[in-house]
Amino acid sequence: MKRWPWIAAATTVAVIAGGAVAVGDYVYRSGTAVPCGINEDDAIHTPAEFYTPGPGNGPFPGENWNKWTDFDLSPYWMTDVDYETVNIQTAEDITLEAWWITPTYPESKQTVIVTHGIGTSRRDFNTLLPTSFLVDAGLNVLLVDSRDTGGSTCDDGRHSAGQEESSDFAEVAKWLVETKDIPSESLGMFGVSGGAIATSLLPAKTDLVSAFAMEGTVFDFGAAATKEVEFQGFPGFLWNIAEFAARLRGVNLTETSVAESIEAAGDRPMLILHGDSDVRLDYQESVNFKAYADSVGTDVELITFNNADHTEGMLSEPERYRDELVGFFEGALG
Repeated sequence: MKRWPWIAAATTVAVIAGGAVAVGDYVYRSGTAVPCGINEDDAIHTPAEFYTPGPGNGPFPGENWNKWTDFDLSPYWMTDVDYETVNIQTAEDITLEAWWITPTYPESKQTVIVTHGIGTSRRDFNTLLPTSFLVDAGLNVLLVDSRDTGGSTCDDGRHSAGQEESSDFAEVAKWLVETKDIPSESLGMFGVSGGAIATSLLPAKTDLVSAFAMEGTVFDFGAAATKEVEFQGFPGFLWNIAEFAARLRGVNLTETSVAESIEAAGDRPMLILHGDSDVRLDYQESVNFKAYADSVGTDVELITFNNADHTEGMLSEPERYRDELVGFFEGALG
């Protein structure tokens, strides 16, 4: 009879644990969900025509976005540049859709892979605008939809914190080298927001990319994920349970670490462009990224945009942003 209290206690613990995992699974599923398709406000966008989104739909929340809703991007439209839609198979059941934008190809082989943030696609203004900076300088660009977004394969409707995405981009680099005859020393990558996280992991996945630029990034993914969980209205501690729930689904969100990838970069340079008022990707994460890179001898430059929110630097200081981004790749790519 004395066993019953222990059985009851064990049952209670099991129920609580099971409930916690269920909550963690919900946080994981909701926190990593991405639209398998194109956001409505981006649907008409092409390299030749793109706009900032309306109130409430910007890359950062609050009234501060509204001043950009009618910002004139027409000077940056790529109206006189050749581009085509291409499809790249990166895994057995995954095909990525991209625009191959070629202002100087094949005379010049300098090429940058560009990708977007979480929940958007290659049609988002804050991917097309820096692409325009690169193209105007004569750099060829492969502007790519990640899996589960835009025109690419809808796998599970979730992002994997850059893990699967960076593996895909390693295959994209291989495709450019083998199909378009781009030398690895002439190939770089630029990622915006969530695409920056994938870019930060790419050095550990391939030797075919020689320079890496990021619009914001993270160093401690756990800390950044906790902040994102809180941003979505959940208690931050649920991140640890969500990560465990993801592993139960066979997804390891921290399989390749940022530190490991920084070390793998070796003498390949990296650039971070980040607003110090970013509410989505904490600016301190980029500071920590650079500090670790400095400690292991990896070449990382951090360019700060004062009082700029998430991806806002490219709007608030477009000329400076262009000069830093273009100058980096012109100097780094053979």
